[in-house]
Formats: sequence, C-alpha cells, structure tokens
Amino acid sequence: MAISKVTELKQAIKKLSTWETTDNAFGYIKKEGGRKLSYIYEFYCAMRILKDLSKNHSIVFIPGKGATQFCFPKAPSKKANYASFLLHDGKGNPLFQVTLGTEISISSSPKTTYAADISFQLHNAPDDPDETHVVLIFDSKYKTKNSTTLDISIIREFAKCVQDMATPKSVKSKLVFDKLTDLNANCLITNGMTADDHEQYCKNHKLVQVGEFNWDRKKYNIIG
Repeated sequence: MAISKVTELKQAIKKLSTWETTDNAFGYIKKEGGRKLSYIYEFYCAMRILKDLSKNHSIVFIPGKGATQFCFPKAPSKKANYASFLLHDGKGNPLFQVTLGTEISISSSPKTTYAADISFQLHNAPDDPDETHVVLIFDSKYKTKNSTTLDISIIREFAKCVQDMATPKSVKSKLVFDKLTDLNANCLITNGMTADDHEQYCKNHKLVQVGEFNWDRKKYNIIG
C-alpha cells in the first residue's frame, strides 16, 4: 500500500475521532511506518464500526486511569489504563463496553491473556475481565497489498481465540448496526481479500471474514 494511501487513511481517522468541543482528534497516529501502519488500520476499523453503531446507540467516551487515560493501546495492555467506550440502548440503559487492544484473561488459565483489537464486553465488566464478560471479538489484519488473501493459519488462530473467549454471547442481539449489519459476529477484518475456500470452516467456528474493508470502498466482502 502506498504511503499516500496510509496518509489518506490517517486523515479519515482524524475526521472520525474528533472531540465535539475542540475539534481536535484523539487516538490516531501522527507518523506512518512499521507497526504504526497496522495500528492506523486497526483504529480506523474501530472508528468506522463505532460510527455505524452510533446511528442506533448513544456512545460515551470513558477515560482510563493515569497518564494514558485519553489514549488507546498500541500493544496488548491493561484495560484500566486506557480509554474505552460505553454503548447505551435507545432508553439510555448501558449495554456494552467497547475496548481496543486490552487484555482479557482465560478463567481456566488466568495467566494466559488475549487482547482482541476490538472487544465488546458486558456493560459492567471489571477492569480485569475474563471470557465470561466478553460478547464479541474483532481482529484486524492490515495488508500492504489489497490483493493479498487472508492465510488459513491466521483464520485458525482467530478461531482458537473465539473458542477461548466463548463468543458470541446471545446478548449480541442487542447490538443494532446501521449499514454494517453483517458485522454482528466474531469478525476477522482485513483490507485484503477473504479466503473464500474456508467459508465452511468459518461457519463451523462461529466467525466471519470481512474482506476489502477499506476507507475508499463502500462495499466489503463477508465469508462465513
């Protein structure tokens, strides 16, 4: 992917993540390169999903604690230290927390954690959640070439995470998407291409591949 396209994506993120009061942006990366390319794409996916959900839900920004309270993690991190979002239903009742890249433990092996790029958690989930608090998980896979196809090893790795998190939970039915209705699932998202041959595997393991999920395309591809 050309650096000019990454810069376009950064500007798109900036527009999606501005404070209403100051018009300044939060959470985006100022410089491109290396791991930051993937993070820019991960953050873009989160903002696009939240923007779509905002049509049917009110969304509140929740600061974290300490020096990083207005930041989002660029690597797996403790939930309490970073900002998150709280989704409400049409009556103002809290529904779900939305966290980006924060660690979730596995109750059967608590020293083993998983940090989904995006996780939907119960509205009262604690700062040290485990899989019982998680409703849906999303992972984003940035490809330098849009023509690159997801590898089956990546799909299997995500399928194991879905199994560990025991998602989706039935309460996901309370999530009301606007145009991204296919994304009410465990989603493996990429700007590249879906691995169509593995659709049945995805169905068997309760996940979907979301391909061609780009800032310059209105349509995307769903497999699973």
